[in-house]
Amino acid sequence: MKRIAQFVALLVFLLVPISSIASASVPYQTETLSADGQTIETQTAYTPVGTLLPDVEIMNPEDIFSDTKGNLYIADSGAKKILVADRNGKFVREIGKGVLKSPTGVYVDENEKIFVADYEEEKVFRFSKDGKVEEQYGKPDSPLFGKSSSFKPQKVAVDRRGSIYVISEGSTNGIIQLSKDGGFLGYYGVNSTEGSFGTFLQKLLTSESKKANMFMKTPPAPDNIALDDQGLVYSVTEGTTNEVIKKLNVAGKNMLFPDISDEKSLQDIAVDHDGNMFVVSSTGEIYEYDSFGNLLFIFGGKDDGTNRLGLFKQPTGITIDPDGRLYVTDKERGMIQVFESTAFSKQVHEGIALFKEGRYVESQKYWEEVLEMNSSFGLAHSAMGSAYYKQQDYDKALEEYQFANDVFGYSDSFWEVRHAWMQENLETVLFALILFAILYYIVKVIDKKKGILNQPRRRIGAIKKQRLIGELLFLFKFFRHPIDSFYYLKRKQYASILSATILYVILIVEYIYSRFYTGFIYKTVSSDANLVGELLLLLVPLALFIVVNYLVSTINDGEGRFKDIYIGTIYSLAPFLVFSPILTLLSNVLTYNEAFVYVFSIRIIYAWCLIILFIMLKEIHNYTFSDTIRNIFVTLFGMVIMLLVVFIVFVLIDQVYDFVYSIIKEAVLRV
Repeated sequence: MKRIAQFVALLVFLLVPISSIASASVPYQTETLSADGQTIETQTAYTPVGTLLPDVEIMNPEDIFSDTKGNLYIADSGAKKILVADRNGKFVREIGKGVLKSPTGVYVDENEKIFVADYEEEKVFRFSKDGKVEEQYGKPDSPLFGKSSSFKPQKVAVDRRGSIYVISEGSTNGIIQLSKDGGFLGYYGVNSTEGSFGTFLQKLLTSESKKANMFMKTPPAPDNIALDDQGLVYSVTEGTTNEVIKKLNVAGKNMLFPDISDEKSLQDIAVDHDGNMFVVSSTGEIYEYDSFGNLLFIFGGKDDGTNRLGLFKQPTGITIDPDGRLYVTDKERGMIQVFESTAFSKQVHEGIALFKEGRYVESQKYWEEVLEMNSSFGLAHSAMGSAYYKQQDYDKALEEYQFANDVFGYSDSFWEVRHAWMQENLETVLFALILFAILYYIVKVIDKKKGILNQPRRRIGAIKKQRLIGELLFLFKFFRHPIDSFYYLKRKQYASILSATILYVILIVEYIYSRFYTGFIYKTVSSDANLVGELLLLLVPLALFIVVNYLVSTINDGEGRFKDIYIGTIYSLAPFLVFSPILTLLSNVLTYNEAFVYVFSIRIIYAWCLIILFIMLKEIHNYTFSDTIRNIFVTLFGMVIMLLVVFIVFVLIDQVYDFVYSIIKEAVLRV
C-alpha cells in the first residue's frame, strides 16, 4: 500500500506542470481590478523562478537593465562596478572597476554603448561594449542649467537620437536632458505641485505678500526613468500621489491619468515591447499597467523574514527582457530575483497586444479564455464589449460595457441601439403623435359645441376642492409666485403638516428612484450602495437644516415657527419634486454626447430650489436680504457643529460601554 501511494505521488509530480506547482507555492497574492474598480484576487500572473547570478558576489544592486538582445547589466554600488550577464543568466564580464565609485543607474543604447550614472563622482560615464571609458558627462556649464543647481546623477537613459536623460538628486526642474556631446538641452517632464482644498483656502485667506511665498513651493523631483521601443520617456516619482507614473510625449506632457496610482513609494519602472509598464515599490509590490494606464496585476510583497522568493526587503530596480522575464534587484539582500509569466498573464498580454492595434475581433478569443479563468477581470469585459461593437452586436456590447463600467463604450453602443430603434419605430411614433393631435382638436371642438367634458370637469373640480388635494396642488404655485405663496403658506395656512409630510414621503421615493434608476451613463451611485445609506444621505441633512435653522432663527429674532420651516422647506423643493422623475427617465435615453442636456437641467433644478429656499427663509422669518444670507451661513455652521457634537457623544458612549463591559467581564471572571 505504501509503495502504491509513493508511485501515485511520483506520477502526480511528473504530470503536473512545474508552473502550476510554483503558482500554488508563491508567497503572495496576485490582485487585479474588478469591473467596479475594486482590487480583487486573481490567478497568479508571475511566479518567482530563481535568482540571477547566484554564484557571483553581488553587494548592493541599485539598478538593472536588459538590452534588446537580452543581455543584463547590474549597477552594484557596493562593489563599485557594473556586472554583465547574457540572456541565459551566465556571467560575462564586469565593467568600470577602479573607475566607478557609486554606480546607481545603468542604460545600454542600440549601439551597445553602456551609460552609467555615478552618484559619488557626479558624472555619467559612457563605456564601450568591452568596458572601455569613452566619454564622461559632468555638470553642464550652460548658464541655463544654473550655477547653484547640483548635478548628482542617479539614473540615466538614452534615446535613438543620442540624447541623454539624467535623473539628478533634488532636480525639481525635471529630468536633465543632454546632447550626445554633453551639451545642456534643457529640463524635461517637470512635475507639478499638488493642489488641495487646504491650499485653495490658504490662497483665499492669505495676504498678497504671503501668497508670494506660497509660489516658492517646489514640485517633487522624479526618481527614475525608462524608455520604450518608440522612444517615449517614462518616469516615476516617490513621495506624492499626483502623476506618480508619467508617460511623456515629445513636448514633455503626461499621456496617462494623473491619478493612475496613489502609491507613494515607487522606485523604478520598466516597459516591455508592447508598452506594458512594470513598476516596483519600496514595499515590495510590483504593479503592471497596460500602455493606456489600466492596472493589470499587483503581486510581490515585503519580506517577512522567511527569505522566500517573490518577497523583498529593499527593492530598487526592475527590468524586463525580450522573453518577458522580470528581474528585480533587492539592495539589502544583495540579489536579483527572476519572475516568469504564467499562462494566465500570457493570455492577458496576447489580448492586450491585439486590442492595442485595434484588432478587437481577433483578441476576443483571448479575452474569453481570460474570463473563463476569472469572470471578474474588468479589462476583459471592456475588451469584449469592443469586440462585440466591432461585430455590430450592440446588445451584447452594452452588457459587457455595463459590466466593465465603461461609460464611453456603453454610450457608443447605446447610440447605435437607439438609432436602430428610431429607424424602425420613428414613423409609427410620428403617426401616433399626429393622430393624437387630431383627436385632441376634434374633442376640443365638440366639447366647445356640446360640452361633452363638463361632467369630468366638475368631478375634477370637486376633487381639487378637497382640502388635502388642494394643499398638495398648492405646490405648483411656487413656480410662478414663490413670494406670494410663502405669504399664503404662513398667514393663510394654505398647507398643513399632513400635506408636507406626504410631500416628504414623495421626495424620499423620488430621490431613491433617481439614485438607483438613473441611466447607466449618468448614474453616480456605486453598485454596492444600500438603501439605508442613501436614505441617511437625504434625511440627515434635511433634518439638521430644519432643526438648526429653527434654533438659529429663534435666537436671531426670526418669526418663523418650527411648523413653518418644516412645511416651507419641502415646498421649496417643488422643482425637484416635479421634474426629477422626468429627468431620471430622460437619463435612460440620452448618450454621453448629450450630457449637456441632462447636466444643465440638473443644475437648473438645484439652483431653482436654492432660490426658492432663500425666498422661504426671507419671507418666513421676515428678514432682510443681508439677514437671510447671515442666517444661511450660521445655519450651515450650526449643522457642522451639531454633527461634531453627535460624533463626540457617540465616541464617549462607545468608550463608556467598553469600560463598563470590561469591568463586568473582570468581575465575572473573578467570581
